[in-house]
Amino acid sequence: MLSRPQLRDEGGFLLIDLITAAACLLIMLAAFSVMYSGVQTRTNTLQTQAALAAQARPMLDTMAAELQSAMCNGTTQPITSASGTQVTFTSPDRQQPYHLQQITYSLASGVLTRQLALSTNTGGPPWTIGTASSTDLVQSVTNSVVFDFLSSSGTDLSPGGAAVSSANLPNIAKVTMTLVVAPPPSNGTGSLTTQTSASLRTPTCTS
Repeated sequence: MLSRPQLRDEGGFLLIDLITAAACLLIMLAAFSVMYSGVQTRTNTLQTQAALAAQARPMLDTMAAELQSAMCNGTTQPITSASGTQVTFTSPDRQQPYHLQQITYSLASGVLTRQLALSTNTGGPPWTIGTASSTDLVQSVTNSVVFDFLSSSGTDLSPGGAAVSSANLPNIAKVTMTLVVAPPPSNGTGSLTTQTSASLRTPTCTS
């Protein structure tokens, strides 16, 4: 006796099954999107911090080297102006015979700037300082006090970033420089701190 063939179930998926599957898929896509966005933001933050650090670290090293070689301008002390946001000093360049450089580092609106004026003569005083030019060095600086000035005994000559008095300018023996840089808000949060210091030579200005 032949058996009756079984009919195939062609009912398919119910509408509720499709809706549930679609909802699950949307939840998975949303979770993936949030995770990807977080990873991308973190990556952007790290890349921006690395770029800012690549600016800040060499610049601090350059400042330290220039301050360590600071010298008198005739009878004028090497550092002529100093505060938490600005320092002006004279230093020789690397040419032979050398020129005298008048250098100013200053912080304004989160940007560290270097101003340089080169002497028009070489070899020694009297020096004639030429026209100055400015260059923006480091962006996104968030700390308000960059420079701190100490005497040979360790006395803070610029407490809280105050300007060093003219009487204390010759007493500056050490300069500490700190830069805190942070990426713009669109690239995430966090900051990076770099710091260095420079010990000045004892000035021997001509009388």
